[in-house]
Amino acid sequence: MNMIRYIPIFLLILFSCSEDLPEDVNNNPLDPNQANENNFSTPALVFYPHEINPLPGNDFMVEVFAMQVDSNAGAHMQIQYDQEKMHVVDFAQGDFYSDASDMLFYFEDDSASGLIDIYTGYLGVDSSYVSGTGQLATITFNARVDWETVISFTENCRLADPHNNDIEILGFGECAVNAE
Repeated sequence: MNMIRYIPIFLLILFSCSEDLPEDVNNNPLDPNQANENNFSTPALVFYPHEINPLPGNDFMVEVFAMQVDSNAGAHMQIQYDQEKMHVVDFAQGDFYSDASDMLFYFEDDSASGLIDIYTGYLGVDSSYVSGTGQLATITFNARVDWETVISFTENCRLADPHNNDIEILGFGECAVNAE
């Protein structure tokens, strides 16, 4: 008899959690299968999340990833943002090169032009490298006012192998920012 009292509660929970999922529930910019379905070529540089909705005046984080890269020993990423609508609060090193004893992580924010330069990778001559998908950096921005904009990579980005040869970047992701 006690069990019968709990059935309505169980049904209420079951049906309240069974809403239709949004179409973009699997819209993960780091998913290689989805990248193929969307004709997005790799190796690539992408942002995660690819869309964010911060409140005006609040901070928000965007992660920078190398996606499906082979024999990567270092990277230079140049990122463009609208300095009238947001400003950079902080940078953090990603974990893609986490097993390196000598690691380079340097960043510079040119807030007047809305350009960020990030350099990261292995130091030394031990020919260390990583392959796969990994986080290169995290950038914290502050949304100044209500607006819509995009954070994007410029054509001045570079991935390099252990011999300092270029790894061709075939795809560049963007992050849509809708502060409201």
